[in-house]
Amino acid sequence: MTSMTETFRQALQNALATRNTVSIRNTLIELLERDPSKGEVSAANKAARRIAEDGDAVLISLLPDQAGADAYVPTARGAARRESNYLTVDEKIIKDLPCRVELATEKWDAVIDEGMRLTQQKIESDPMLSALLPGWKAEPRAEERARRTAEAAAS
Repeated sequence: MTSMTETFRQALQNALATRNTVSIRNTLIELLERDPSKGEVSAANKAARRIAEDGDAVLISLLPDQAGADAYVPTARGAARRESNYLTVDEKIIKDLPCRVELATEKWDAVIDEGMRLTQQKIESDPMLSALLPGWKAEPRAEERARRTAEAAAS
């Protein structure tokens, strides 16, 4: 018998085979044909993290209108303005929203770094964004990883 996490992982991978961006929660609802319990949502998120750790997709936190037509929009009051987790292989979404990436392997570093450079350019070319985000600098993922490793070793 397969575990709940493995069942959800297979469902998420099947959904990714047909769509570039999938809502973890919506995929779970489609599979179960009902609202999932907290334990089921937790298992699905664990499965999504494993998919991202394998490099098959990027785990990203998005608002429903950022995720496109397939996005799950919860019906609870104000829920349409809350972010939730998605798995995506859509490079446009990753480049447009690189700061929303929750988990990605080195395989996706070039796409995320490109998005960070584009974001840096948008901030520098917009006086209002520059004023709101003074000193914001894009840091390539490889450099960030090396810095964090050095900080961990020092402490």
